Amino acid sequence: MVAITQWAGAARRLWAAALQRRLHRLSMPWRLSTGLQAAVLFAAAMLLFSPADKLLLAAEPAGKPTTSRSAQDAAVRAIPLDKLSAESRGKVTAVLNDVSLYRRLPNQAVDCEPDLFRFIMNNPDLMVNIWRVMGVTNIVLDREDATHYRCSDGDGTTARVEVVYRSAQMQVIYAEGLYEGPLFPRPVRGQCVAVLQYASVRKASGRFEETAQLDTFLHVDNIGVEIIAKLFQGLVGRTVDHNFSETVSFVGSVSRTAELNPRGTRRLAAHLDRVEPERREQFIAVADQVAGKMADAKLSDDDDIQPLTDVVQSSALDATPGKNSKR
Repeated sequence: MVAITQWAGAARRLWAAALQRRLHRLSMPWRLSTGLQAAVLFAAAMLLFSPADKLLLAAEPAGKPTTSRSAQDAAVRAIPLDKLSAESRGKVTAVLNDVSLYRRLPNQAVDCEPDLFRFIMNNPDLMVNIWRVMGVTNIVLDREDATHYRCSDGDGTTARVEVVYRSAQMQVIYAEGLYEGPLFPRPVRGQCVAVLQYASVRKASGRFEETAQLDTFLHVDNIGVEIIAKLFQGLVGRTVDHNFSETVSFVGSVSRTAELNPRGTRRLAAHLDRVEPERREQFIAVADQVAGKMADAKLSDDDDIQPLTDVVQSSALDATPGKNSKR
C-alpha cells in the first residue's frame, strides 16, 4: 500500500510538471505584433463552438486548421453584424474588409461541466489569474468591465480586448494591439476579430463534453502580408493551435478539480489576487455544484483529464481513480 501511494504521488508530480511545461508555452509563443497573442489567448480562454455545426464544412476535416476561403466566408456570415452597436460594427467590419490573414483553429473537445465552462468562458481573466498563481505565465489580463479587458504578455505585446457580441452560443471578440520588441525593427499595430462558438453534449455515461471552435481575422497595419502569412502559417500558426488545445484541456482540469476536490478549488480561489472578491465567490459557488452534478457520471477508460493536484494540494485528491467515478 505504501509503495502504491508513493507511486501515485510521484505520478501526480510528474503529470503536474508536464502540465506546467505545456502551460509554459502559453507565455512563450512567437509574438505576433498585432495583439493577436492577446486576442487569441482571450478567445481561446472563452472556448466557444456552434451547436448547429453550421460552420463545419464536410470538405474540411474537424481537428485541422484551415485558412480556406470557404471557411472564412462561412465565419463572416455567422457574425451577427446587425446586432452589434454602430461603433462595434464599424470596427469589426474594418477588419473583415481588409483581412491580412484568416485562420480557423482546430476544433477541440473536453470533458467539462457546462456551468463551470460557461463561467470561465465569461471570466477569462480568472483563468489567466490561475496560471499566474501556478507560476506558468507572465501574461496579465485585467478586466475593466464585463466586456472590456487589457492584456500584456510581458514581452512587448499589449492589447485592449472587447466582447462586442455575446449570446448563449457565440461570442465575437475585437482586439487592437501594439507590439514593440526584437521581432520587428519598429512598433507594429494591428486589429483582430475572433469568432468563438461552442456546444455542450451529455454522453450516455452522464458526463459532459464541451466542443470549441475559434475563427480569427487579422489585420496588420504596417508589415507585409507575405511576412505575416509565412509566420502565421508556420511556427506561429502551430503554436497558436497548440495553445488553444492546451487551454481547452486546462479548463477540463479545472472542472475535474472542482468535481473531485471542491475544498481544494476553494483554496485555489482564495489565491486569485487579480479577481475581485464578488467574482471569486461566484466562481466558488459554481465550482461547489460540480461534484453533485457529476456524482453519478462514470469515467471512460480513455479519460485522461487530470485535476490540478499540485496546485490545490488537498488530501481529498489521494483517492484512487476507481473511487473518483462515484461519490
